Amino acid sequence: MDGPPAANVGIHRDSVETSSDDRFAALSSIGGEYIGEDKLRLLLKKKIAPICYVWFEPCDMMDIEQGIMKTIYVNKIVQAGCTVKILMADWFLQQHGKIGTDLDKIRDIGNYNIEMWKATGMNLDRVELVWFSDELNRHAINYWPLAVDVSRKYSMEKMASYSRNRTYGPKTLPAAEIFYPCMQIAAIVCQKADIWLFSMDQRDIVMLARDYAEDINRETKPAIILHNKLPLLPEDPDMNLLRYTARTLFMDDAVASSNRKIEMAFCPPKVTDCNQFLEYIKYVIFPWFGKFEVVEKKGNGSNKTYASMEDLVFDYGSGNLDSEDVKLAFGKGINNILKPVRVHFISNTEAQNLYFARKLKDQIAADTLKIILQNQELDSPVSFLVLS
Repeated sequence: MDGPPAANVGIHRDSVETSSDDRFAALSSIGGEYIGEDKLRLLLKKKIAPICYVWFEPCDMMDIEQGIMKTIYVNKIVQAGCTVKILMADWFLQQHGKIGTDLDKIRDIGNYNIEMWKATGMNLDRVELVWFSDELNRHAINYWPLAVDVSRKYSMEKMASYSRNRTYGPKTLPAAEIFYPCMQIAAIVCQKADIWLFSMDQRDIVMLARDYAEDINRETKPAIILHNKLPLLPEDPDMNLLRYTARTLFMDDAVASSNRKIEMAFCPPKVTDCNQFLEYIKYVIFPWFGKFEVVEKKGNGSNKTYASMEDLVFDYGSGNLDSEDVKLAFGKGINNILKPVRVHFISNTEAQNLYFARKLKDQIAADTLKIILQNQELDSPVSFLVLS
């Protein structure tokens, strides 16, 4: 399979001709966790085209989880006959220390992400892109009262626990980090969604949103699909000084860059339990190609084709497969997936413009600087002026 899975399904064709069990199987192949599984099964029996929202926060450095895996998942949801809406949570990116309130820059970043999906093969003809900043402008009366109500019902300590910003301590956290989960809950609750797709790291805030919906007696609660997250490329214990970016595969990595990162990654021989490198094959290669092909460079040079992750794990754990061969095969697969992306951004002028427009200046925003200065004042001893 050269293209992404399920990229060319006809409009609602599968949902009409395929049973609800088959449609559920398409969704369950996403993996991860399902909250409200029984409700999801019933929903697929009752509705031909249930509405599935996908949460996405624009990112200037798009990794393969946000690009490749998101494409796989969205195409599978389309295959299941759902009406897919990606909520581009651009408004929330104003927390970024180098962006601030520059919504034009944020829109450039979001459009750059969309261009990546287009190049990867996401079935965007069957997807509605919903910009949250536009939603907020049109329906502020719906969102803000909910966000304020959430802020009244939960403590600051609880809201701070949902912050993913590790730059600050709990006492010096910007107030925006406290209000972020309040607004995110409002955004989740306000959408008329039958299903939501989130990454696993959003589980806590999703569960809080469900609790809040129960608290305010919201009539309908959507089913939730939580997809797995890719770990950082595991580092060799003998090379523990790798930078974060050297342990993440990005959508715009050149062939040499991705090969170097994969070569430096640690894939312990014969170890299958908690082998993070094998997770990349499980969540990227198998869903994309439906198989994993290995050329035994250190053996007799023969090819091995694995049709399932279970077969690969068995062979690898038995020592019948060399770790270097696995890494080379994974690198070949990733570069094959990213090849049309690289071609697109070289040959398409609009894509090139977005590539450069999404880049951030190497300086922090004025409001972030103000927070830093405030924290420095709090940390410094108080001086008193003694009048004689």
